[in-house]
Amino acid sequence: MKRLFTISGIFTLLLFSQNTFAQEVQSELTMTYKGDNIKKNTQERTIILNGNVMLKTKNISLANAEKVTIDEKNNTVTIYNPKDFKILYAKTVSKTGGSNKNIIVYNTKEESIIFQ
Repeated sequence: MKRLFTISGIFTLLLFSQNTFAQEVQSELTMTYKGDNIKKNTQERTIILNGNVMLKTKNISLANAEKVTIDEKNNTVTIYNPKDFKILYAKTVSKTGGSNKNIIVYNTKEESIIFQ
């Protein structure tokens, strides 16, 4: 009987330890966007959206932006004059010195947002 408890105890610990030590699967960045004019440059790995731009990721959401530049090489999304910008999640949010450019830079790798 003691051996049965020992074996079932070890089995239970092994079962729980697998769930405990399993690594979380990193999902790739999914980004939904649309705009009046879309230009994609595969060599430079950039996408430029102009006019009434809508963009949504797991961390940010925006609508009616004048222009958005997505730079896949540098992992940045530069947003110009958004009218409806929402932060769903960010590790860091900062603002550079007192310019009134109304530009937002979102780093997809670092999950940081900089208001310029």
